[in-house]
Amino acid sequence: MAVFSARWALGGSTDHHAPESLVITELVQRATSVTKGRDALDTRGVEDALNAALGRPASIPGLPGSELSACVRLSLSARARLDVEQYHADRTRVARLRYLKEQLHSDPEMVLLEYLERHPEELKTADIRDFQRLSRSLRVGGEWWYPLLDCLQTLSRDLPARQGDRIAMQLLLKAFKDTLPELIDKYDLRDLADQLLEEPQRYDDGDSL
Repeated sequence: MAVFSARWALGGSTDHHAPESLVITELVQRATSVTKGRDALDTRGVEDALNAALGRPASIPGLPGSELSACVRLSLSARARLDVEQYHADRTRVARLRYLKEQLHSDPEMVLLEYLERHPEELKTADIRDFQRLSRSLRVGGEWWYPLLDCLQTLSRDLPARQGDRIAMQLLLKAFKDTLPELIDKYDLRDLADQLLEEPQRYDDGDSL
């Protein structure tokens, strides 16, 4: 919470119908320019910076001869402090996960070393193949599978009236049937594929592929 004490002089005559609102708007804009990007937990530091910036009288733009100065007192409630601390913890956790993804999980050996550092008792029993599969899944999944699945999910969500789920299934089954028909039989999808692929794929009312 911020509590301002301000002094101002508009200078000469002014036809402004709400001079107090003009002063408050200018004061808030000046304060925002100082506090932008500052850590909310650093109330003392931010308060000092605000008082340094607002304490010297300065003219209000568009009002020659005007002056505005202020002092401010900042406080942070216990609830607000907990929220800010949780926000910092969340940002730190996300940054760590991004770092691990970029620097660690793309390299199976690094994943293994990091795991063994935390579990040295498994030095003789850990199987690097498990870490190779994990690394490959993360890398290939991020580059190929996740964007494709997101595309199919978007198609399903954006076309509810046109049976988006059915269209997505038709596209996948047609791709498998044309390129890897043995998988259709391996996973007992022949009847489903024949049923869905016999239906016209409609994207617009009255238009079919």
